[in-house]
Amino acid sequence: MRKAVCVGCNYPSKAFGLAGAVNDAFLIADVLQRQFGFDPENVCLLHDVYPGQKKSMKVDPTKQPTRKNILSALDWLVRNAKNGDVIFFSFSGYGAQVDDVDGYADEGYDEAILPTDFVDGREGDYSVIVADDIHDILMSVPSSCTVTVLMDCDHASSILDVSGTLDGELMNGLKYQNFCGFRVHTGKMQLATHDRDVWQEDKARAVKARPRFQPMMEIDNPRKGRLPARHAMSRVAPLAFAYAAAGNGHTAMELQVTSVNVDGKDMPKPHGVLSWSFIKALEELGWNCTHADLVIAIRRQMAQLREKDLPKMDQELQFTFSKPHSSPAGMRIFTGIDLGSRAQLGTENMPMMPRAMPRVVPPPAAG
Repeated sequence: MRKAVCVGCNYPSKAFGLAGAVNDAFLIADVLQRQFGFDPENVCLLHDVYPGQKKSMKVDPTKQPTRKNILSALDWLVRNAKNGDVIFFSFSGYGAQVDDVDGYADEGYDEAILPTDFVDGREGDYSVIVADDIHDILMSVPSSCTVTVLMDCDHASSILDVSGTLDGELMNGLKYQNFCGFRVHTGKMQLATHDRDVWQEDKARAVKARPRFQPMMEIDNPRKGRLPARHAMSRVAPLAFAYAAAGNGHTAMELQVTSVNVDGKDMPKPHGVLSWSFIKALEELGWNCTHADLVIAIRRQMAQLREKDLPKMDQELQFTFSKPHSSPAGMRIFTGIDLGSRAQLGTENMPMMPRAMPRVVPPPAAG
């Protein structure tokens, strides 16, 4: 089975809202159904406006990307997941760093996404969804499920394994501490800064570029609030791949791109840089490629946008995958695995454990 949750938050009731996040969600959901065989009944689309419609046109409350609805959709996504299933989650909107005021001083910052009702809050605080919670939900599926995540916002690069990078290096911006004489990274991030010239220089203004982050927030226990009931974490991580729009200190952007409408005319439409590049890269590769090939194509598409419209854009795709079995070069996008194939899990060269442990101490001599 193939299931997907696509979330787009434009924040229409806020003065600082976005313009292209909902377009991202609708575009991705459409491509999943037309090109990759996702059944419409198995694609959950959450959005707070309708594409091309006035903000005053109300969306059904059950379809709005509130914190409660996003968490419920994630629960639906992983519920009853079986080995061989393909699962996809995308979020377009704002990300932010969160300082847990209940925590320790200088412990670092959590990464979080902001639902459409984040200002309304809960018990007087901002309402966010911490990246660790998304990780725990998605990683609870069976080990032979394939999970793909697309985060077109800032501050979501740690959604999977921070060590699962193509170059083998830990991602930038992690918070470190000394532990028994060793310098080890924690689950927190260093405070990020953003260069305003990225979206305020003349060419960026011409394409109505906007950043996809909100300033750091101080929240009393950001993980407070009921999370959906879910199964215990799998002993072995599923096959998981994450595409995040920007690393720590870089800025995820949206801008007006040129698309062709039904009349064959060019029409500017706002989209996130990552979402647009993701879809254009898939199209370039004939909708059939490995994750490693897709990473290269996405970076090529992003470079074209930088050269054409956003000369000071600093965002770079952050691609991570869960260890040890996820194979970016061997697995194809939105394709489940053959449960009988060890090669697809990357285990064909792993030694088999002996059926019985050898004796450590020889038996005493007779007599």
